[in-house]
Amino acid sequence: MAISDKNRKILWAKSGNRCAICRHGLVVDETEKDSESVVGDECHIVSGAKDGPRHDPDYPAADIDSLSNLMLLCRVHHKMVDDQVETYTADVMRVIKSNHEKWVETKLQDHPQIPSISIKRISNEIPKQLPAIQSGKELLSLAIGCQGAYHDYSEGLNDEETELVGSFIQNVSDWGDIGDGMEPIERIRAAKAIDGEIAELKSKGFMVFAARERQCMEGGVNPPSSFYVLHLSVCRVDDPNVVRRESGHS
Repeated sequence: MAISDKNRKILWAKSGNRCAICRHGLVVDETEKDSESVVGDECHIVSGAKDGPRHDPDYPAADIDSLSNLMLLCRVHHKMVDDQVETYTADVMRVIKSNHEKWVETKLQDHPQIPSISIKRISNEIPKQLPAIQSGKELLSLAIGCQGAYHDYSEGLNDEETELVGSFIQNVSDWGDIGDGMEPIERIRAAKAIDGEIAELKSKGFMVFAARERQCMEGGVNPPSSFYVLHLSVCRVDDPNVVRRESGHS
């Protein structure tokens, strides 16, 4: 038999990639010219070979490659324990293995888990209403630097209106994503292009509303930081929501 992939993965995981005796790392980092080097051995506590170290004729052959009969050592200490079997008996090897795996588990517990990243909204930063947008320059300045967006639009759009409104929202999103890297002339061109789209929407009976909201990103390895999202809405001029936005009750 041979060591299964599952047992091999568990062995390396429980051993923390370290020799159970000297606790040195068992993978040497890559160099400019060569890849990583594995300097660890998967060692048998009881050898399956008749003349092997710590061989026990009564030990079940089916358990030779079991996880309980395996431990991880550097090549120096692998050679040592196999040469000095009177000192490193099977019972001693099992104690070394058990103590090392408990040490690895304890060390991992000493390091608190990195909290997951979450985005929290701040009540006084949530827009009470979305102001009407009159120019591409105004909208572009809101969109650039935002890491997320809330999109809204009037219901009941026909096919032509769907393409018009959908393309506008998509274009604003795209311009916002690349805005930080644009040269001044490119920003002016982008604002002019958005001007044209806003004008076309107005000619079809739509108004554009937008605002920027600051949220808080928490978790991970960094301190809390600001996370900006764009509120963008395209509504028909007779949409009831337009009245609520303009009157400040949305």
